[in-house]
Amino acid sequence: MKKLAVKITAVFFVLLFIGTNFSAIAFAADSTDSSASQDGSVSHALVLTSNSISITVGKTTQITASVTNVDIQPQFFWESSDPSIATVDKNGVVKGVAVGKSTIIATAYVDGETLKGEFTINITRNGNFLRDLLEDRQILSYQYSYIDDYYYTNDKKAWQHDFGFGKIYDLAAPYFLLEYDYIRVFFTYGNEDWMLQMWKGQYGLIFYGGEIGIYNRDHVDDGINEWTFFNCPSEEDWLGMEMTLWHEEINGTWKREFTREYDKYWWCTGFKNGSLRQQEPADELRMTGRITFKDEEMTSIVADGLKECGFGTGTSIDNLGLDQIYVEGNDIHFCWQNINDAESTMAIKMGVGFLTTMQLLPLIWPFILPAAGLFTVACLLVSVLL
Repeated sequence: MKKLAVKITAVFFVLLFIGTNFSAIAFAADSTDSSASQDGSVSHALVLTSNSISITVGKTTQITASVTNVDIQPQFFWESSDPSIATVDKNGVVKGVAVGKSTIIATAYVDGETLKGEFTINITRNGNFLRDLLEDRQILSYQYSYIDDYYYTNDKKAWQHDFGFGKIYDLAAPYFLLEYDYIRVFFTYGNEDWMLQMWKGQYGLIFYGGEIGIYNRDHVDDGINEWTFFNCPSEEDWLGMEMTLWHEEINGTWKREFTREYDKYWWCTGFKNGSLRQQEPADELRMTGRITFKDEEMTSIVADGLKECGFGTGTSIDNLGLDQIYVEGNDIHFCWQNINDAESTMAIKMGVGFLTTMQLLPLIWPFILPAAGLFTVACLLVSVLL
């Protein structure tokens, strides 16, 4: 997300108005192979097709069932694995009930054989224009998870990989309404300079979420400063990562927002549609997860760096306290909530507000004076009447 900080406003709003036409695609699922069996008898398969793998709450879609290698189609019996998420009638019409995922199952009986077919349907929120824009039309390389209702970048194909990362992005972020906490670990390993960074907070007016990123470059002796620039690593330098984001609700309970499953990443991201109650610091968000490093040396270097950031040492994976890490082999498990290396953006906000006011004041002053005059006259009339 920080890769977009300098250019996000122009790029995003231009892309908002780019339309693409796409036609419906039929998705299919079948119960078994429909080829002939080894003894020469004809086998059958129950095939389910639909023009959509997702619908919004309250909407319907038709799933069509058919059996291969029969002259007359049999009767089909329908059921939903979770009717609280989606229902299905006797004709295969599915209706979305609540956000989530349900498996629609069709059963048929042919020549003494029981055939079953399954089709997974995703139910999403009503009128999700943002999802249609970012996922269906592939704006800015975002994808949407129907399981936990969140957005993420497909980092294996993300075009942001070509832009690298530097601290200047974080310094510029508040000017683009990106308000997040972050921690950084700089280290040298394998004759390369590396940076591990984690973020969580408010991303513009529409997202809150979190990220983990790993970056490297050829080693130099100049040290690290605001202008130091890192490259996004090549695939052989990606690390195993998983990340879960938690959000503290008003009643004090912590809700799991999403989990990025363990995989190789250079940039592990997740963003929910919504706003935090308090954007700075973002301590109503908690990030837990693990990162697998290349070897014991790299793991030890990063663990020491995290401790220098303020992390303590937990006693076990299952007993991690706030802002603690636990090292297991080449894995570092972590729980991050309150540590924050980000600079306060209050001065930036006040400065931008002051400059904006000074620019707008000459334009609105002609309207302020008449309004003030009318208000004064109204006050005088009220005082006379009373």
